Amino acid sequence: MGLEGLISPLLQTSRSKRKAIVFSILLLWIVIINLWIHDYKHQHAFKTVTGSIYDTVNNLSFNNNFDNNNKENILDYDTIKYFMKTNNIKDVRSIDSHSSTYDLMLRNHGINSMLKDLPFNERCDLYFKNLFTTDMNWYIDPNKDFQLENRYEYSYELFRNNKLNEVKDAYAKEKGIDSKLVEDRVVEDLVKAKYDAFWKKTMQTEQKMTDYISHVRIFNKCYLTSDNQNEASQAKKLTADQSKMIKSLSEKDLIKDGKRKFKMTAKESLLNTDSFESCTDLESRIYKWLSLSFPIYERFTGEIVLTPPDLSKYVYHPEVFKPTNQKVRDARGKAGKIQSKLTNSKACFLQRFKNKMNGKGIVLSIGDKHVTDTVKLIHLLRALNNKFPIQIVYNGGISEESKSRIVTAARQRFIDLPSSFKKIAHYLPDDYFDDSDHGLPKQEVWFVNVQNVIHDHYKEKFDKFANKFLAALFNSFEEYILVDADTVLLQTPEYFFNLMGYKKRGAYFYKDRTAPEFRPLGDTKFFEKMTPSIIDQAMFNIPIVTSHTLDLSFFDGMGHFMESGLVVIDRNLHFNSILMMMQLNFMNPVTSRVYGDKEIFWLAFAINGDEGFEFNRFHAAAIGVETPMEDRVGLEGKPLKSKEICSAHPGHINGEDGKTLLWFNSGFQFCGQAPDVDYEKEFQFHTRVKFLKSIEEMKIFFKNPIILKHAIIPPFKNKLETLCENTDGEPKEAWFMDKGYCNSYLWCSYSLIGGHTADGGDNTQIGKFIEFDQKSIDLFSYYGDIWVGNE
Repeated sequence: MGLEGLISPLLQTSRSKRKAIVFSILLLWIVIINLWIHDYKHQHAFKTVTGSIYDTVNNLSFNNNFDNNNKENILDYDTIKYFMKTNNIKDVRSIDSHSSTYDLMLRNHGINSMLKDLPFNERCDLYFKNLFTTDMNWYIDPNKDFQLENRYEYSYELFRNNKLNEVKDAYAKEKGIDSKLVEDRVVEDLVKAKYDAFWKKTMQTEQKMTDYISHVRIFNKCYLTSDNQNEASQAKKLTADQSKMIKSLSEKDLIKDGKRKFKMTAKESLLNTDSFESCTDLESRIYKWLSLSFPIYERFTGEIVLTPPDLSKYVYHPEVFKPTNQKVRDARGKAGKIQSKLTNSKACFLQRFKNKMNGKGIVLSIGDKHVTDTVKLIHLLRALNNKFPIQIVYNGGISEESKSRIVTAARQRFIDLPSSFKKIAHYLPDDYFDDSDHGLPKQEVWFVNVQNVIHDHYKEKFDKFANKFLAALFNSFEEYILVDADTVLLQTPEYFFNLMGYKKRGAYFYKDRTAPEFRPLGDTKFFEKMTPSIIDQAMFNIPIVTSHTLDLSFFDGMGHFMESGLVVIDRNLHFNSILMMMQLNFMNPVTSRVYGDKEIFWLAFAINGDEGFEFNRFHAAAIGVETPMEDRVGLEGKPLKSKEICSAHPGHINGEDGKTLLWFNSGFQFCGQAPDVDYEKEFQFHTRVKFLKSIEEMKIFFKNPIILKHAIIPPFKNKLETLCENTDGEPKEAWFMDKGYCNSYLWCSYSLIGGHTADGGDNTQIGKFIEFDQKSIDLFSYYGDIWVGNE
């Protein structure tokens, strides 16, 4: 029946009846439309939250798209598709999140006019002009209280399971009725509303974080490192290629709006760029926490330098001034002034600092409580014949007495060597002893006071491990090895600078134990969301992350991935990634998802769009001496196939040769917790170190250097296969923490896990057992005696 068929009967009825019928039809139409809107709206919300941790809600009736109407879907742009195809960009990410500033720019100008008409420096200025047009008082607030709620209950199902009874009881109390009388439908609606509010708040928080991180990324790329000749050439090529691409696509009618000319909006034109006298106006908004003053550099002699010192005046070892990547070093600052109307083409403070960095060295971040370990480390560096300068970075936390102890350790004549020296003397180079006093080589030590670098309003943001980021940024070296005070190096510093992985990428990191501790999948999705958007790559040549990052086991849900006791970084390549560490340190949703500083190092690289980092091939190993087989008995007294090492020290085997022990942490004593051990209690267990016959023997053994003969890199496939139940009596997990020893710091590791299973299968996994050669064992013994102070 058509419209005429509906209207004809109406015309044949009385006027009053026609009114009633029309009113009824209108009412029915309104009801149908509302039901359709309700159904469509809720189905739409459901579709956008299915399938992943950010997309996990099934069959729900609420709206999670609080801002989708305002967000541009960059990946839908034809120009972006062509850009990705032309540049062979393979996008393996599961999410793309961009700064809201781009949304304004795209609405004002479209993508094509910006990519076609704007050179790199004008794109930079346009981005920040739009920030000013949005809010003249904008700045990145280090004190912004980003909340992380329901970390373990991001999916609706988990949220519902956790909140259902709570909501039910609260509703019953409000209504003054027994909770058993509350209808399920009412509770479900309340829980859905609560989840909807949580989700909206979370998305708003994460968008604000994306904005902050994007501002930092783009500022650094535009105004700090674009004076690098290599970066400037890449940017020039990027903009030229894009202009050519868009003109070609436009001529072929393959894109819309391709011939549109870029024109400043009225609001953008109102910003008087002549009022920007220097970079300070912009830089101080990005780095509110910075005082824009250099640290104070103090040499061991007491000499004070108020800018990064020229080390060539103090150090004569040629390796200190030999860049790992000469071409990269030569390109630094060679592109000339960074042209910008928002900085008056004046250099930023951080740019000037970057261009003053020089030489290679070793960096520590310490306070008074770390001085004893620092003294032992310096003794060890002398025994390793270290020729690189050492900078001790501190945030107002070292006394003059502590400085004196450190200088004494570095400069005092060191001729009383342990008896273990006799076994290794013939291995040492001709220049092993100092020419002047025939002792171990003296060390070039500097103290770097960063207290004045931090603005007074933000000093509390840097405590505990955050000081390590200050050390990573404000030491004066171009290339450095950053170590913890209790890190034990077993190879010379040159060895680390010469690793092929470091030479290839300019940043070398080490993996943690593969202990079976996991993180919620929402964590990995969150961090992926913080990485660059495809529009960052198109506009500013800041690449999206690839499988190099996303294939790491961290993104598979492993709780611990990086061990940060030693990192090697070339800041000629990675200066901006160090700055990103600082920003991530301010964000609670970041720091609440990681343990201390460990993961922030490499995550800052990835979030900065910098995949120029290499991880050592192996995860951390257990190091020490294999547990005697007679102390380990399998089912029915049968011998076990697996080998075991129990140790308080995660060690790191060189992934490039598969056998060399490079370093470990927690000091050189068998038990780094020796002063806190309850020896009477631990001796009574008698399940480990059974060869110790008395409490006194245990005390001596725990305080002496760990004996290093073997290492086990336990097997690891992936998160889902870390537990291997078996009927052979073999270990089911690669790592086991024995809380009965070393004040709960003893970890046992196994060369094999799994075996025959109850269902007739076999889940055996085999790791790597390493036996060190005699030369290494003797050197380790010597280094241990030096560290502990044995005669």
